[in-house]
Amino acid sequence: MKTRLFSLVLGGLFLTQSVIAQDGANQITYSTLAQQFVQNNQNGDAHSTILPSVAIANGFGSFIDNPASVALITDTYFSIGYLSNHAENTNTFKNVSSTIDRQLGRFSNIGLIYSAPTDQGSLVFGGGYTVNNSINRNNLLAAQNSTSTITDVFKQSGSSYNDIAFETYAIDYADVQQTQLESIFRIGFEPGTFPGIYQDVEVIQTSSIGELSLFAATEFQQNLFLGASVAVVSGTHNYTRNFFELDSEDAYNGDFLFADENGQNGTDIHSVLLTDDIDSDVLGTSIRVGGLYKVLPNFNVGVSYAFANKYFITEDYYARIRTTFDDNSTSEDDFEGDFTYEVRRPAQLNLGIALDDIYGFTFSGSVELIDYSSTELTLTSDADLSFEEISALRDDENVINNQIAIDYNNVTNLKGGIKYLTKNGYELRAGVAYLPGKSNIYDADRSIFSGGIGIPLSTNIYLDVTSQYSRWNDRSIVYEYFDDVAGQVRSESISEDISQLNVLVGFKFRF
Repeated sequence: MKTRLFSLVLGGLFLTQSVIAQDGANQITYSTLAQQFVQNNQNGDAHSTILPSVAIANGFGSFIDNPASVALITDTYFSIGYLSNHAENTNTFKNVSSTIDRQLGRFSNIGLIYSAPTDQGSLVFGGGYTVNNSINRNNLLAAQNSTSTITDVFKQSGSSYNDIAFETYAIDYADVQQTQLESIFRIGFEPGTFPGIYQDVEVIQTSSIGELSLFAATEFQQNLFLGASVAVVSGTHNYTRNFFELDSEDAYNGDFLFADENGQNGTDIHSVLLTDDIDSDVLGTSIRVGGLYKVLPNFNVGVSYAFANKYFITEDYYARIRTTFDDNSTSEDDFEGDFTYEVRRPAQLNLGIALDDIYGFTFSGSVELIDYSSTELTLTSDADLSFEEISALRDDENVINNQIAIDYNNVTNLKGGIKYLTKNGYELRAGVAYLPGKSNIYDADRSIFSGGIGIPLSTNIYLDVTSQYSRWNDRSIVYEYFDDVAGQVRSESISEDISQLNVLVGFKFRF
């Protein structure tokens, strides 16, 4: 039985009926993970990442915006790059704020552009690897919670933690007849009352997904350029959570656990530690086509289309609960497994214009149209599923996909940039992007500001340095639980103030 699968499906159903955030709703439901996988939030080429390349060429990574634009490249060169990301998250939970920094570096692109000799027009081939999905996100919270406990989640019959929580006494029977499971921190107290628990939590999410691509572009007719690219998409997404609950005020000092036959020498729970680790491998394809037309010698228009494509996700998951008792003894249990499913990435339409080399200045702008509500999950593709599991999952699949169609937007991303080419070959670049939030329920729009410089180190070696800064507000659901007294699902959430700084360094070696 795919224990975690069914619990996450149920968790997703609870979530869509109550609250959801753009990227960080409940970060391990499949609907949320799917949106993380399908976003293209980075161009790994330092030269291409500032100005949109739908209607103008800006280096090796231009094919991501429009494969036709690379037909404007006249040089043959080798490109390589590195991305450094600094993320700062300030999280507020129960009116207590915590800030955590995280630095992450990764190889970002490597590729070759070949401009073939032609009598007229152009013919350009290329290929290589480029990162286009990079996530570096931390959540940190530490506060006294007088409303709920993570063990409220464990007692739900659909929870994947149910068995290991019972084995470690994080939950136990609340009645003599042993028919009703309850959080260990609520047993012995009147319904609706809760002494509280201290919670200390850290969540780390990272991803690095890129594509190994081949592309070609040509001047099909005078001033009309056409291009196409095909790619294998691959990468990883990692989620790690350490959730620690501590009876710091000794509110739970009973002796009903492990008591002897006389009811003496018992103990109680002092702390509970939940550890989750989910590692996902992503494999898929990407196909783009595009066109570019020079309306005037210095005025271009462009259009490109990225077809909807399917990602295959192979997931390994691990969870462990360790409880520590007042007498310093411990109890520990865990489970692990794997699962395979599919995510359909929505199609993307790009439209762009560019004014090229007006007294050394180039202006470029684009519009990206992406319907995130058309993202779809297929949960029944795992070969290890039984017929009964597949039958049960089909209905859940439909419910989740219908809810994604309601909860997510058809977005319009706006991007623009300017560059200036000096007489001695230096390039100064600046750009801005506005990315509306994906969610219909929570507003998490963001703007990205970019600046960079291109430096000719020699006749054949060129250095590009780019920086990007973004800051936005978001919200994450820490966990959801069923409130027995109120008869409804409730959630614990944190508000987030997130800032990220990307620095990309790239080298071009001309032949």
